[in-house]
Amino acid sequence: MPPRLLITGSRTWTDRAVIRDALRAWWDSTGRDPEAILVSGKCPKGADKICEEVWAHNGLTLELHPAKWRTPDGKQDMSAGYTRNKAMVDTQPDHIIAFIMDKSGGASHCLRYAKGKGIPFTLYEDSTSTT
Repeated sequence: MPPRLLITGSRTWTDRAVIRDALRAWWDSTGRDPEAILVSGKCPKGADKICEEVWAHNGLTLELHPAKWRTPDGKQDMSAGYTRNKAMVDTQPDHIIAFIMDKSGGASHCLRYAKGKGIPFTLYEDSTSTT
């Protein structure tokens, strides 16, 4: 089974270099497995978007989990992001990298849920790293 990396991050994240370096470091740790998979929530801006662009640029596989913000009857589902986060974590990735600005609620939720499942993680807050 190929290694799987889940990323989560703030919509306001803009530091492309930190993301590029973090993804490269994780990919290097897999022995540069060409089948490595990036699991992402497909937010159209911020960390998700940047991670997806960097990953795709290197010809690697994306597994996208966009939130379903509208119910079948057209109502807005305010918990869709949290539901999506749980679904991504429940795919049992090997590692999670979180890029969190200003204590982003959605990305912080995803990281907390992953930590509760015992998934190893790396956290970048406002461009600084902790593990």
